[in-house]
Amino acid sequence: MIILIVLVAAMVVGPVAMMQPNRGQRRRERLRQYAREVGISVRLLPPPRLPTDTAAPSAMPVYSLIADTLQPAWSLMRAPYAHESHVQGWWQFLGPKPTEARRQQIEAVLDELPEGVVGLRSGARQLDIFWRENGDEQDIDQLLVCLQKLAA
Repeated sequence: MIILIVLVAAMVVGPVAMMQPNRGQRRRERLRQYAREVGISVRLLPPPRLPTDTAAPSAMPVYSLIADTLQPAWSLMRAPYAHESHVQGWWQFLGPKPTEARRQQIEAVLDELPEGVVGLRSGARQLDIFWRENGDEQDIDQLLVCLQKLAA
């Protein structure tokens, strides 16, 4: 009888315990909550597709800032290989290219990005950073600084 009660309890408690978020999920949720607190919205979207991609990229976290002014449209993605035509060797513009002044502003921000950033995008009143979330709250602060510099 005791064994039967233990088995029934395990059948009830087991699935409930499996639905609890794991440590990595809790860390990502903490990062996203902090981002919302400092004024950055977070969504899951597929990044722009590079010409060398053989399959459509899967959705990843996008950290976005709404700008006060209209922003020119451009996309910059980290390529999987270095090339002399890329910005700083690894970054490739997709679609319309920004003006030379804007390009210099973007290049200055590239040096300040935290590890795990795979793309930047601008358009309308929004600036986006595609980030793998392999950092902490200090990296969110750095993302905010970079987004604010791009919005200026």
